[in-house]
Amino acid sequence: MPLQEEDNSNPHVLPGERLQIVEPGKRPAPSSLINPLVRLKPHVIEYGPGESFAYTAAFAPGAYGVIFNVLTELHNRLPEFSPKSILDFGNGPGSVLWAAQDIWDIRRYVGIDSSESMIACAESILDLADRRPESVEFLRYLAPEQPNTRADLVVSAFALSELPSDAARQTTVETLWNNTKDTLVLIDHGTPNSARVISQARDFLINLASQDNASTNSLPSEIHTVAPFPNELKDPSNDTPAWIHFSQRVQRPMFTMRTKHSKANNEMVHYSYIIMRRGPRPANVQANNEQCSDEHRLAKEAFYWPRIIMPPIKRKGHVVADMCTVEGKLERWTFTKTHDKQAYRDARKASWGDLFPHEPKSVSLRTYFSAPEPITPEQAKQMNRKQRRSLTT
Repeated sequence: MPLQEEDNSNPHVLPGERLQIVEPGKRPAPSSLINPLVRLKPHVIEYGPGESFAYTAAFAPGAYGVIFNVLTELHNRLPEFSPKSILDFGNGPGSVLWAAQDIWDIRRYVGIDSSESMIACAESILDLADRRPESVEFLRYLAPEQPNTRADLVVSAFALSELPSDAARQTTVETLWNNTKDTLVLIDHGTPNSARVISQARDFLINLASQDNASTNSLPSEIHTVAPFPNELKDPSNDTPAWIHFSQRVQRPMFTMRTKHSKANNEMVHYSYIIMRRGPRPANVQANNEQCSDEHRLAKEAFYWPRIIMPPIKRKGHVVADMCTVEGKLERWTFTKTHDKQAYRDARKASWGDLFPHEPKSVSLRTYFSAPEPITPEQAKQMNRKQRRSLTT
């Protein structure tokens, strides 16, 4: 991103000050305070014994709550899916294993983590468990064609954003997909950069499947999105200042409260995620007039329901919710008591991240997710110091 040189003729530019013109939909590049022209490199965390214990005490309970919530949604959306094997990339203390065992009967578990200390921590917790899978294996690295690593369910939780580059993440996502028999789950933090990583991974998987289809002359798609998007279109928040993420309230155990020096026994953990599955998207039951059980019908219809992407605004007599629709748009829907009482009652009880099947009274485009107009250097010169500073935040 360009840095404007010092301009003594502009009264709004202080001596020695540089303007960073931020392009629409882009975030400002981190720069050194000593030399603004030097870009900062991302810090890579190495998990030794101390870092592994600190991670387990401070972050593992929140990570477990997020993983359990995502896997529970997967179980509810795909009631016929019951994985027997799991590949966990970046296993950490084993949060994915404990969350999965509370939902399914897991018989084989393979954990991948480059830190020996973190693997030792996971093995120590596993030794204290009352029940464990029949086969448990921990590996330091995941090779592209490594044998005996393919699994029904492949999960990567809070690991992709820690990789050093986009090229490393792309190679890792491709390797994880090649080891996926059925479903791939990617979870990361709810920050803008982590949400971008998850969105890019989804786009890469969809493009990879389309290339495979073109080479094999296969008409149906080989991949579809289970959650959170109800389509295989581009992420509508791309090239905008916003990002799609969700929140999970987690109850803190006593040791986490002491580690964080906090008196609050709960916290909100923000996260972004995708659930990708092999095969084409299930056909719309209503469009085909298909006869099936209520559970099976609702599971198929849910693939075409919009999702609430921000906390609903609940007012007297009406509810306003921001939706991600099947058409790949971000819209603001309004539900009123006079229009549809059932939709209004359900909207009053709806939460951030829920699927919502009802039709609204009115629809408007969500302007916050629109890309701003580009700001030229001439326009930036006419701004005061406070306005210029807002461009870099």
